[in-house]
Amino acid sequence: MRSLFSCPVRPPVIEAAGQEPAALFQTAGERSERVLYKICRCGALIPQTMKCCEKCAQQEQSRHVIYNHTRRDQRAAEFYVSKEWRDLRPLIFNAFDYIDIYAMYVFDELVTLTDSDPIHHIIELEEDYSRRLDPFNLIPLGHDTHTTITALYKRDKATMRAIQARIKQVILCHFKEAGGIEKVFGRLGLVAPPP
Repeated sequence: MRSLFSCPVRPPVIEAAGQEPAALFQTAGERSERVLYKICRCGALIPQTMKCCEKCAQQEQSRHVIYNHTRRDQRAAEFYVSKEWRDLRPLIFNAFDYIDIYAMYVFDELVTLTDSDPIHHIIELEEDYSRRLDPFNLIPLGHDTHTTITALYKRDKATMRAIQARIKQVILCHFKEAGGIEKVFGRLGLVAPPP
């Protein structure tokens, strides 16, 4: 009787950029253990534990730098790398318990956030730069929610104002049972900056 786990056909071996199949298994230093390799998106052979090669990692990082130089205005680019913004981001995520409350109340979806998710300026930087560090003007969102809101903002001014009012309504509703947004933010040390 044949085992369910036996395979009559030998699985194919992936050959990487003209290298022999044995090159995919190389020894790692003095330990003489075998290390598995994979092919990076550029075609280079890299250890399986790496996400991508150094060249691709450098390009990935420079993608954000290029965006800041070509698409975003200089003042906004400088703001998003400032110490004040980097210090404020984790406080905002904590205030909202790493939950996308807009998706929760509007789309009936529970979206948990990570530190890499965007924090949205309800009144955008281009509209009122003085509110850039105002915690009452910030809401953490999932990437999909942020993309949706950004598209609605770009539709026209009336739609943008309606979405801004909806976001503020969602925030007030969310913090109502906890005593209001001012009370919750006050406990976390978040206060609106002076005008």
